[in-house]
Amino acid sequence: MNTISTRWGSPFSRARNFLIDDSANAPRVAIINQPFARHYWPNQDPIGKRFRLAGEHSWVQIVGLAKTTKYLFIAEPPTEFVYLPYRQQKPQRIMMLAQSTGDPSMLAGPMREIVRQLDGNLPISAVRTMEALYEMRAVRIFRVLITVIGGMGLMGVGLSIVGLYGLVAFAVSRRTREIGIRMAVGADRVTVLRLVLRPGLALTLVGLAVGVMASVGAGELLRAAFPSGKDQGDIVGLLLVVPIVLAVTFLAAYVPARQACRVDPILALRHE
Repeated sequence: MNTISTRWGSPFSRARNFLIDDSANAPRVAIINQPFARHYWPNQDPIGKRFRLAGEHSWVQIVGLAKTTKYLFIAEPPTEFVYLPYRQQKPQRIMMLAQSTGDPSMLAGPMREIVRQLDGNLPISAVRTMEALYEMRAVRIFRVLITVIGGMGLMGVGLSIVGLYGLVAFAVSRRTREIGIRMAVGADRVTVLRLVLRPGLALTLVGLAVGVMASVGAGELLRAAFPSGKDQGDIVGLLLVVPIVLAVTFLAAYVPARQACRVDPILALRHE
């Protein structure tokens, strides 16, 4: 169970916020979030219920219910959370938020000076804008993951192209005698080219179909976790990637197929 002391509250769905009367001498109160309520009081109204914090003997009464939100990480699952009034539960660390109308980074110096005037011995750390915090908690990690996954994808495409080329070239070498017989009995080069290209392109189409379905499923999961309302990027990406992969894999299969079309029927019939 996580706890946080606060004065400004949270987006509440029921009951009340903290009041000025919730002082150190008043009965202890708390606001819990929806996952906490579902865990300890399923199918019940948590308002008015009481609980005790670990290591403490006094009872805390629930006076409010907060909506489920994110606390530390944008992709975190619903987390049980308890809000306590600052006057009743003074924490060792405090996070202060300030809203500005201009450049928020310009407030760092004045805010440090105000804190020093209040208490010169109070340490100040991790002063950053909300944009920088969001970049660190929500964007940077996923950007690294996307870069790694993209690199692995490019490596996989390269290996698949090499493998496809080797597979088609090996199939041509095993079917040299067959190709020679077909050409000796009248098969033209277009027929031989089609015969060699068909297996390689079939593998490519199957792989693309599976990859497109997997990418659509992964896109739906990411869209559910990070809704943006814009789906055009996925469509444009598919329209760009599918032709490129088709063209590259076609070239990988076409080179050995082209070599097969140049086989001399007489030499092919003698091939062991």
